[in-house]
Amino acid sequence: MNRKNSRISSQPPPGLRDFLPVEAEFINRAANTLLDEFSRWGYRRVITPGIDYLDVFLLSSIAKELFKIADINSGELLSLRSDFTPQIGRLSSSLRNSTTLPYKFSYFGPVLRNSDPNLGKPREILQVGVELIGPNSPESDAELIIMGIEALKKLNIMDFSVDIGNVDFFRGIVSDIPEAERKKIEEYTLKKDSSGLAAFLNTLDLSRKKKEIINGLLFMFGKKTVIKKAWKMAHNEMAINALETMERVLSYIKLYGLDDYITIDFGEIRGLNYYTGTIFECFAPNTGYEIFGGGRYNNLIGAFGENCPGAGFAVNMDILRSFSRGLKPERSRVMVFNGTKDKELEVEIIKFLRSRMIKAESNFMNYGYKDALKYTKENDIEKIVFIDKTKIILEDVSGLEKKNFKNLSEFKKHFKMKKDH
Repeated sequence: MNRKNSRISSQPPPGLRDFLPVEAEFINRAANTLLDEFSRWGYRRVITPGIDYLDVFLLSSIAKELFKIADINSGELLSLRSDFTPQIGRLSSSLRNSTTLPYKFSYFGPVLRNSDPNLGKPREILQVGVELIGPNSPESDAELIIMGIEALKKLNIMDFSVDIGNVDFFRGIVSDIPEAERKKIEEYTLKKDSSGLAAFLNTLDLSRKKKEIINGLLFMFGKKTVIKKAWKMAHNEMAINALETMERVLSYIKLYGLDDYITIDFGEIRGLNYYTGTIFECFAPNTGYEIFGGGRYNNLIGAFGENCPGAGFAVNMDILRSFSRGLKPERSRVMVFNGTKDKELEVEIIKFLRSRMIKAESNFMNYGYKDALKYTKENDIEKIVFIDKTKIILEDVSGLEKKNFKNLSEFKKHFKMKKDH
């Protein structure tokens, strides 16, 4: 390659993207709204490193999904963060002998996964989430779901539903089937492949009723009446306990008056090897990806020492941004464009606007008023102040308002009168 003629790409690597100011501002404001709501429930933010030991992330991710690196000093294998939950599990384990349970943590940041960008999967996901370490009750599971619902409502998002399942119900149903056959049943169930599952079940030495129950799990979706059907299918302690847990979760959610947001899905077994009970996912209409999802993981923290129950969920900020219209970007209120050489007047106007708690910025480009107006529209700036030789013009970018002022005194009087009214 001729290095003189080569250029570094202006685009990020496949599967990654840049966020421009308007998008970034939305994400930050939405994240702050979520974190503020979580803090009202006692969840306080922690910051974990962007790189950690490889074994930490192998608790929740498979090796091929990780961006692996080596510590040049020790030779230890590390990885870029692929998931917050195992890191918070590690952190919680380190606190066990010095801090009283429960631990209520929230977080915000990117996770990086070495997925195939050709499949349309992003390699970096911005997440806001919470983890609850210590309690092991259906009510604590329900609190997480309730908090997720209330957080979306704070963003003025109302049209969504939360699907609740319990992986122990599935485990209980198939617990008496040999492991190799059970694994195949899990594969078909994960893919929601009812015809493939039915065909495979026909090859097994199982009773007709058992086959009907297993195949019927894929269609166990709906409102609370689904549980009545599930009770007829539960014939061991694990499945019965799962249903009792589900009923307590739903009962607690109903106390908050949020049960209309809930659907039940006994055919969802996502993360079967990771989760240990209640699982949940939030979807909006016509959105193929979850807004938030999570559940209970009672075995994770034991990998770091003494075990402790845990549960949590994460909000996918890119999915939230892609459909949400509830939180518009905060506008940079005013852009001051000086068409003269009078810098003193420009500075006086900016200082005055900022003293009124109005965001004001200068534009130092050497172009005309039309280009200045174009800049304000592209950057969601609400108003432009144009300093001419004979007047000061205040124009609303939407075209609804345009005022001329002879001098700075008239300009200031206008804003003072607006505040008084």
